[in-house]
Amino acid sequence: MRDFSASIALIVEDSAVQREHVAGLLRQIGFGTVLLANDGINALRTLEQRGAPVDLVLTDLDMPGMDGVELIQQLAKGRWSANLIAASANQPRLQEAVRSLPPGGAMRLLATISKPVRLEALQDLLHHAPMLALTELERDEVVDGASIMEIEAGLASGEFVSQYCPRVALDSGRLVGIAVRGIWRHPGRQDMDVAGILAALDGDIETVGSIMLALASQAAADLHAWLEMGLSAIKLSIPLPAELLRDLGELGRLVGGIQAQDVKPGSVCWEISEAVIAACEPEVLHNIERLNLRGYGLGAVHCGRYEAATRDFACFPLSEIAIDPLFVHEAAQRSHRRPLIEGLLATAGKLGVPVCADGLENVDDWALMRETGCATGQGPLVAAAMDSGEFVEWYKHSRQRMRDLAAYHPSGVEPQVEGTK
Repeated sequence: MRDFSASIALIVEDSAVQREHVAGLLRQIGFGTVLLANDGINALRTLEQRGAPVDLVLTDLDMPGMDGVELIQQLAKGRWSANLIAASANQPRLQEAVRSLPPGGAMRLLATISKPVRLEALQDLLHHAPMLALTELERDEVVDGASIMEIEAGLASGEFVSQYCPRVALDSGRLVGIAVRGIWRHPGRQDMDVAGILAALDGDIETVGSIMLALASQAAADLHAWLEMGLSAIKLSIPLPAELLRDLGELGRLVGGIQAQDVKPGSVCWEISEAVIAACEPEVLHNIERLNLRGYGLGAVHCGRYEAATRDFACFPLSEIAIDPLFVHEAAQRSHRRPLIEGLLATAGKLGVPVCADGLENVDDWALMRETGCATGQGPLVAAAMDSGEFVEWYKHSRQRMRDLAAYHPSGVEPQVEGTK
């Protein structure tokens, strides 16, 4: 018999009765810690705030907000659980859950089970299924085994590259900003997303700061070149990791990297996560206010995940709020997301700041976000993240397509949307 006394499970179920029932079963089986969430959004929030994966997620598939199939995809993407059990009273939905797992993912699907969940079946499954240990999940980490020395060598060799996601006005298609993303273009590996690397470097402030300095400096140099080419009234939106917000030395390095490229503070908007806003730490708020006094903008991203209150947002000198892609993607087809989107728009309205829809993937989502009051948007429909040279070509050839997208209405004829570059 397996010993689960040191194991952590997360139950995701919108029915309070069923949630407590399954939690009780896992406690009978011997799980030391059982966490509870009432839907997929709350589950991700719980895991992100915990900051570490769990041994098991047992999720219902039919839930409001974010259903179980969407949750499974996010769990696999974020490597939040070693093992998964999907439960539903609907057999086709169980089959959909199996298909939703991305190929090559580390998370192990132990089984799909019919509801109601019964003690004997669950106990037999957990004691005999080939479960993945958390240590095995962590062994193939996001950095893909790269050491700090390799990262430092990559920084010295210029392997950390800024990429750009155009941000456009939804009512006109006009380019208004550029969101900066980073990749590690290691010659012996596949390109790696810098966001994942930064998450794996949690606590190593100096290395995180060096990576962000390389990306911010490169982005500022590219912006300077674009402005000299004739592009105007555009801003860079650069992610600012939470750990750097607590360190004035690292903030100073970043600001120095921008200044060295002769870019005005008003052309840069630092992006912080809604999790930072929800925490509302006095030291962080003080340092952000210092950036604001120097003329830099401040944007809030991942909004909708962390349930920051209006009073929390009001504490920060925000110039923009960006709705998380989880809620923007297919929002037109998923009506249960609209109340959350409208709630964020209401918060932004009280603060007098514009809203960006991050994650636009189809024309109906563009139309919905425009009609609900979002000022700007970005995502695969506008353009995939691209290098600086590709961005110049995109700008030259995509202006008419952006205008067509802005003019689209669901009752009309869809505009041409082929190509993202």
